[in-house]
Amino acid sequence: MNNFFKNVLQDIKDISIPLYKILIPFVFILKILEVSGLIEIIARILEPFMVLVGLEPELGLVFVTGLFVNIYAAIVVFANTVPSLDLNVAQITVLATMILIAHGIPVESTISKATGVGFTYTICLRLISAFVLGYILNQIYSSFGIHQQQFSTFIDLQPPPSEVIPWFINQFINLIYIFFIVCLLVTSLEILKLVGIEKLFLKVFTVPLKFFGIQKEAMNIIIVGMTLGIQFGGGLLIKEVKSGKIDKQSAFLSVSMLNLIHAMIEDTLLMLMIGAHISGVFFARLIFGFILCYFIFKIYVKFQTKLSKSL
Repeated sequence: MNNFFKNVLQDIKDISIPLYKILIPFVFILKILEVSGLIEIIARILEPFMVLVGLEPELGLVFVTGLFVNIYAAIVVFANTVPSLDLNVAQITVLATMILIAHGIPVESTISKATGVGFTYTICLRLISAFVLGYILNQIYSSFGIHQQQFSTFIDLQPPPSEVIPWFINQFINLIYIFFIVCLLVTSLEILKLVGIEKLFLKVFTVPLKFFGIQKEAMNIIIVGMTLGIQFGGGLLIKEVKSGKIDKQSAFLSVSMLNLIHAMIEDTLLMLMIGAHISGVFFARLIFGFILCYFIFKIYVKFQTKLSKSL
C-alpha cells in the first residue's frame, strides 16, 4: 500500500511540474491572442474544416492547441471557449476524438522520427486520420440522432470574465481543476494496474497484432504504447530499433499504430471527464486505428514487393 501511494505521488509530481511549465504561460498567451483578435482570425481560417466535421468554428482553436501543445492545454482553451457555445455530446465526442488522434504533434513526431519514420508521414497520417474519423463520427451521430443531448462535464465550466482580476482568478481555478484531474487519473491508472488491466490488454491484443505485420519482439512495446502512451512505447521502440532487435517493417508499422492508438486508458478517461462519449474516444478510435493500420500494412508489403522486384 505504501508503494501504491508513493507511485501515485511520484507520478503526480512528474506529470504536474512539466505540465504547468507549459500551461501557465499558455494561459497568458491565450489572453493575448484573444485581446489582439488573433483567435477570431484562427477560427475563421479553420471554419471550413470544423464545419466539415459538424463543429463550431470557435472549436478550431481548441483543436489547434491540442495539436501543437497537448491535451491538457487544449482543455484549458476548452474551458474558456465551450461555455459560450450550445454543444451536444456528439460534438464534444467528435472534437475529443480528433484531439486524441492528432495531439502533441511536435513532440510525438520527433519520437517517431527517432525510430526512422519521417515527420511528413507522421503529421499527414494523424491530421488526415483525425478529420476522416471526425467526419465519419459526425455523419453517424447526426444521421441516426445519437448523442444529441446537451453535454455535461466533470468540471464546472463557466464563461470567462472579461475583467482582468476576475479573469486571473478564473484561470487559477481552472488550473486547480487540471491538477485534480491529474490526481484522479494517476490514481485510477494505478488502481487499474493493481487489478491487472495491462495484463488483460496484453492477452486481448497479442493475437490480433500478428495480423498487422509486426514481429513478436515489438508486441510488448505496442501494448505499453496503447496503454500508457506513445512517449513510453516510442521510447522503448527507439531503444529496440537502435539495438537491431526490431526490423524496419515492424518499426514502421508499430509507429503507425502507436500514432493512431495510444494511451487508451489515460486519454480516454480524460476526455470522458469533459463530456465526450466512450463510443468515439475509445471504440471508434480503436476500430478505425486497426482498420487503417491493416491497410497500411498491405500497402507497405505491396510497395516493398515491387521495390525488391525492380532491384
